[in-house]
Amino acid sequence: MRPDLPLVLVEDFLPAHATLLAAQHATIDWDERMRARRTASYGRPYDYSQLTYAARPMPPWLESIRARVAPIAGFEPDNCLLNEYATGAQTMGLHADALEDLAPGTGVAIVSLGAARTLRFVQLVDGRRPRRGDPVEEVAVRLTGGSLLVVPPVVQTAWLHGIGAEPDAGLRVSLTFRRLRAP
Repeated sequence: MRPDLPLVLVEDFLPAHATLLAAQHATIDWDERMRARRTASYGRPYDYSQLTYAARPMPPWLESIRARVAPIAGFEPDNCLLNEYATGAQTMGLHADALEDLAPGTGVAIVSLGAARTLRFVQLVDGRRPRRGDPVEEVAVRLTGGSLLVVPPVVQTAWLHGIGAEPDAGLRVSLTFRRLRAP
């Protein structure tokens, strides 16, 4: 990794991810309000992509993962947003997570279940999105099934990230853990 992109990647964080996904996928209370993909939120209430998710307890399997994420992430997550990418055609555009929603000094921890996908990071140019003709700094991080990626707040202020299409990819569920700002 680049020194100005201080990510923490643990590739074998959850070796039994495929078994866990097969056992739990149907039990997730999916929200279908987003056109691009299904989502679900557990823990404290969370506003995401102009949607409000009510508070609800994390199921035991998710609570177990949350407890394992905390010491590596360096914060105690109190929310987990799940994103389902049913096929490789489903994407997430380049964006930065809203730091104003997070407890100060915390970032986002992503656990990947299922198929591998590539998370692209594109560096901001003078604090703004790159425009046509700008020199673009890009880093690709392969998120294999069972991996954990911790994205600290400094990355959110200097880089955008997103998931592009990968036609042959199968089902992937990302578990994005956050510690939300106190109400």
